[in-house]
Amino acid sequence: MGNKINQEIHKIEIPKELHDRSIVGVKKAKTEQQKRKFKNPILSAVFILGLFTTSVAFAFPSVAAQIPFMNNVISYFNDEEHRYENFETFSTDIGLAQTSNGLTVMIDNAVYDGKNVTISYALETEREIKEEMEINALNWFNIVGSSGMGGSDQITKVSDDCYVGLASFTPHFKDEEYPDTIEVTWKPEAFYSLSNNLEVEGDWSFAFSLNRLEGDLQLVNETVQQENVSFTLQSIEFTDVSTVISYEQVIKDDLLQEWESVTPVFHITDDLGNVYMNGTSGGGTSPDNGKTFKGSSDFGTIQEGASKLIIKPVQIASLNSGKGHVEIELDPIVINLSK
Repeated sequence: MGNKINQEIHKIEIPKELHDRSIVGVKKAKTEQQKRKFKNPILSAVFILGLFTTSVAFAFPSVAAQIPFMNNVISYFNDEEHRYENFETFSTDIGLAQTSNGLTVMIDNAVYDGKNVTISYALETEREIKEEMEINALNWFNIVGSSGMGGSDQITKVSDDCYVGLASFTPHFKDEEYPDTIEVTWKPEAFYSLSNNLEVEGDWSFAFSLNRLEGDLQLVNETVQQENVSFTLQSIEFTDVSTVISYEQVIKDDLLQEWESVTPVFHITDDLGNVYMNGTSGGGTSPDNGKTFKGSSDFGTIQEGASKLIIKPVQIASLNSGKGHVEIELDPIVINLSK
């Protein structure tokens, strides 16, 4: 295994304009993204490594002890926003691994904060793959009983045969009733290296449960609006690993007739100048093609000493598919943090 560390992150973002975050929508969006990366149609045919696959499951802790980079997968993804600062301390140690067709998939840790799920994992191959890898989008994580989800996935190259990954997503449940325990399943089936036109198929299958972290809920119910947009910050919840904002917005028909989708992103800071979100968003659902939209976004824990949180919503009105967009800035909402 190589010792050189390459921390360039290959990130797959589910398009923000997808208001109906069904599983089908997520899979389609990520599949289309993969297809767009093949500039030459000849490259659309991939070489499949191996006609037959075998799967071997084993206890993960003993394997992790032999793999230095598995000691703290999340450290590869921590950033200036401190989003995953407490992940390792308060997440659940999953410890599952399976090998198939020369590729070992290892699930490290996971956490469920009551709205969002974050899972760290790793890949180790028997052959060197010098370029980035990504998951087959058609077989992403699934939450039993959920009606759909939205989120993102990142894979970071550690060496020519080792990668670490991080999946963050928001499942949606009927009537927004999030259970105390969720059941997670994952059957990735294939991993890709798009730049050198390789696909590794295999027979991996994981299932595990996560308990909801206890948090402190602070009701807000503050509304900011412009002529065609009304945004309400409903609540903010503080857990040991994250801060979760829940919101609802209403878009007037006139704006939706001009733009195909209108989606919120957030700029979130505190009174000390710490930045928690800078133009990013989360998952949500819309029962009426975007006219009303209920969603949530999460970020890291609040930095010590901060007394106020400044949440500035920005609506992205888009024609989608790169055809153009405009930004609609709303007034910031200031939250007094409880001491």
